[in-house]
Amino acid sequence: MAINLKKGQTIVLEKSEYDLSRLTMGLGWDVSKSKGRRGLFRGGADFDLDGYAMLLEENDKLNNYKENVIYYGHLASADQTVTHSGDNLTGEGEGDDEEIFLQLNSIPERIKKIVLGVSIYQGKQRNQHFGMIENAFVRAVDAKKVEIARYSLSGEAAYDGKISMLMGEIYRDGTQWKFKALGNPSGDDMNGIVASLMR
Repeated sequence: MAINLKKGQTIVLEKSEYDLSRLTMGLGWDVSKSKGRRGLFRGGADFDLDGYAMLLEENDKLNNYKENVIYYGHLASADQTVTHSGDNLTGEGEGDDEEIFLQLNSIPERIKKIVLGVSIYQGKQRNQHFGMIENAFVRAVDAKKVEIARYSLSGEAAYDGKISMLMGEIYRDGTQWKFKALGNPSGDDMNGIVASLMR
C-alpha cells in the first residue's frame, strides 16, 4: 500500500520490497475550475506545465546543463538511465500528466541526487501561478506498476505568484536510495532554478 507523504517526509526506496530496476516518477496537476480556464488569463492561454529532473552531483550542484537537466527539450540522459515521457500541453485527463523514468541500479555514482520540478510555461507572461493549480502530485511507481509513495499538494495562498514547484527528490544515502517530498515553490522558471544550481 502506497505511503502518502507530507512535506519534508522521507522514505527509503527498499529494494527487497520493490522492483527498482525502473522507477517511474509520475507528475500530475489540474487547473482550478473556480479560478478559471481558457480566456480568463492574459492572452487567453491554457496552462502548460512542464515536468523536469535535475541530476545533481557533489554539493547539490549541476555540472552540465545540457546533459544533467531532463525535460521536454532534452528527453534523456546520455546513458539513458533517466528519461522523460515528453511534453503534455494540457494536463487534462486522469493519472500522470508527465513521467520521468529512472533506472536506479544503473545511474552513475557521480549523480547523488535527482530533483523533480514542475514549471508553468510562460507563467509570468500569462499571469499564471501555482495558486491556480489543484491536485498537484508526484508519485513513485516501481517496475511492476506498484505505487510506492505519493506526495500531493493543492493551490494555497503561499503559492500565488510562484511559477515553479520543486516536488520531490531522490537521493543516495550510503547504498540506499531515498525519496523526500519537497513542495518548495519558486518565482523563477526552470531556467532560473537551473542557473542557481550550476557550479
